[in-house]
Amino acid sequence: MKARRRGDSAVDEITKLGPFAFLGDADPVPQSLLVAYPEQAKTLMLLHEVSRELTSILDRQELLRSIAERVKKIVDYDVFSVMLWNEQTQLLESVFGMRCKDYIPLRMQLPLHKGLTGTAAGERRVLRIHDVNEDPRYIRSETGVETRSELVVPLLMKDRLIGVLDLESERRHAFTLEHERMLSTLGSFVAVALENARLYEEALESERRLRTDLDTAKEIQRQLLPTGAREVPGLDLAAAYVPASELGGDFYDFLPYGKGRLAIALGDVAGKGIAAALYGSLAIGMIREIVVDHIYEPSSMLALLNQRLHNGRLDSRFIAALFAVYDAASRRLTIANAGGPYPLLFRGGEVRTVLLEGVPLGLLPETEYDESSIDLIPGDVVVFASDGILESENAAKEEFGPERLSGILSAISPEDSARGIAQRILNETDRFSGAGAAPHDDRTLVVLRVTGEAASDFAKLPVIY
Repeated sequence: MKARRRGDSAVDEITKLGPFAFLGDADPVPQSLLVAYPEQAKTLMLLHEVSRELTSILDRQELLRSIAERVKKIVDYDVFSVMLWNEQTQLLESVFGMRCKDYIPLRMQLPLHKGLTGTAAGERRVLRIHDVNEDPRYIRSETGVETRSELVVPLLMKDRLIGVLDLESERRHAFTLEHERMLSTLGSFVAVALENARLYEEALESERRLRTDLDTAKEIQRQLLPTGAREVPGLDLAAAYVPASELGGDFYDFLPYGKGRLAIALGDVAGKGIAAALYGSLAIGMIREIVVDHIYEPSSMLALLNQRLHNGRLDSRFIAALFAVYDAASRRLTIANAGGPYPLLFRGGEVRTVLLEGVPLGLLPETEYDESSIDLIPGDVVVFASDGILESENAAKEEFGPERLSGILSAISPEDSARGIAQRILNETDRFSGAGAAPHDDRTLVVLRVTGEAASDFAKLPVIY
């Protein structure tokens, strides 16, 4: 029997690591191996260091370059290339090539069992070819090197094909059995690292798509909400809307409601994010659809909207809402409330709460709503505010509350415009919450200020913009 060399046992120790599915860092090199087989242990230590580094790189091109550089320390080659398996096309596709530290463009696609790389991938085994000129499976590629020997290592994760490493040399018999065994061991780590990089890139791409979609949705939502209304004699009108995140669940709307009449809607959808924004958009669409053919009083409008939202049977979704109609000729404001914060009326230096209650929309069928009418006079200011205004919190978890909002209104002057009042309220809630504080809810305001403007023509429809 032929005697085994001392180095063969060390190679066997290395080979024993091969069958394990590496999911993270490799175990350190045993001290006993360092003492008994110093040269082979040195190689194994290099494999250990390489594996740790590779599994920490998530950018694919950086990872592939690092693999090429690290493999060069283990095996001398002239050309290094990587092909990855494409599940959709069922082809191996070149993604990286390097010759003498320079990138080389490779544009090759191969099915399984074709060429040396396709054969190694299809058979899930390493191919070590001493002279490619003697192997009919060899397919020449434009690498700028006259290849004589080749080593192809399939990259597998639990028998799932990730791709192949392909090493080429201008020398015959350039690759040894020890090279084969070492790269087989390293291949497990490379496969994990490449899969991690693929998943990371997919996550980045998904995030980019989501960001683009959110930006588009945010712009659509912004354009869905009007900024004001003209041709409403004697009325200064402003709205403010600050979503807590990319998409908000609050909404407001202004609608022509007959000659010289303006309807105002403000809603706060339970929940946040995309679902809340879509539900709010659904409500706006329903309101606009209804007013095309029918002019309902506020209480009847809320009752009809409640029934339609309830019929949609969207579980756990409801809307706190206010609906009001302002008649410019009579200066009368009629309001109905479906679970929203009470409106505030500022008149003669005092703030009065308009006490109106109601069940949020979409919860209970056949709900009826109350309404209240206010005969406004020049100088009056009416504020509709969502919960996000009143529930803005400071660092001590105190809420802004209706008292602070009333305090802002008590301090306004006859020169303050509706827009200026709305901006002051937002500024005060920002100051109360503190610089850099993340808002926990959307903030929405509609401010009406009755002016002393004399008007003779109340026959025009309000123009919404």
